[in-house]
Amino acid sequence: MKQAGWSEAEIARRNEAEGFDGELEYVNSPGVGPGLEFKLKFLSDRIREAISKTGETSHEKVEIAIDPKAGVSASLTNVIMTDQGILSVSSFLFRWCGLVARAYTRTLYADIAHWTSKMSDPATDRECLLKCPDLVLYWFRIFVSFSGTGTHVLVPFRPSSPTEFHLFEQVAWSMEYFTVAHEFGHHVLEHRSTSADPMMQEFQADAFAAKVCEQFELEPFPLLPNPYTRTGAGASLMLLALEILRAFEEPVSDGKARVDTHPSPSDRIAKISTRNLMQPKQLEMDQEFNGTVIRIMSAVAGVMSDARRKGGGELVATIRQRLDDAEIGLRNSGSRLSDETSA
Repeated sequence: MKQAGWSEAEIARRNEAEGFDGELEYVNSPGVGPGLEFKLKFLSDRIREAISKTGETSHEKVEIAIDPKAGVSASLTNVIMTDQGILSVSSFLFRWCGLVARAYTRTLYADIAHWTSKMSDPATDRECLLKCPDLVLYWFRIFVSFSGTGTHVLVPFRPSSPTEFHLFEQVAWSMEYFTVAHEFGHHVLEHRSTSADPMMQEFQADAFAAKVCEQFELEPFPLLPNPYTRTGAGASLMLLALEILRAFEEPVSDGKARVDTHPSPSDRIAKISTRNLMQPKQLEMDQEFNGTVIRIMSAVAGVMSDARRKGGGELVATIRQRLDDAEIGLRNSGSRLSDETSA
């Protein structure tokens, strides 16, 4: 924290604020991670409040839980024979959002005039990103760590600086709000039929989440408008980052046809960023912020694609294999210990 530019007093205040997890009456996943359930409950409560303003009450029949597993996921599970659901997120979802938001913020601040300019050229964007090798490596570590281990274990802790802090927090919160609101949307919109078009349901849940997130324009800082929740740019960042992650997780096609129940990120972002067609000023703002996210993440995707081909894919495969070998070894050791104890 000191190296990032924070004073002793500021560090003390941040530690005090981050150490407050609140008192929860029920904890579904004790020990999974400090603050995870409190964070999910806070986000869910705010989203429930926003939904309630429309007169809708079905959100009351949604339980929330942390799924104690690695990876980046959020899902809504319908409870059979009821109109209830369980909204769960993986243990490392919030960590993922934080790291991607931090990497995005640093990329934007590295040359904010370039990334927000009207002129857009993929080759120039790529060159701009490659001028910052530390940033490229930071992005690479994030995708390798989560694709290889499902966690942030291989990413060094580099806290935001006082200059980066406010934008970083806004971006991270916007990603988290959209992800949780999207799953609430599936429940409120009664997406329970297996015969319905799953892609249309995703578009509908996106539109629902984007509308809900507009109500969080002054979060997490009450006096500082958050354009990433207002414009849906946080949603775009989440979708594009996950697309790159999936490319790391499945670098080579096995020739088998896959049934994709989700529209492409580009199709989803197109709908999110043009939802205010009848409001020219808001539409211009939406296009501006989503356009910047698309430019940055397109450059990141291109550079990461090269990195996968030049050894990144093999690195991920090696990490996974070593983890599998270690797990098998532990299981065998446990079996031998059990046999010896029995004997």
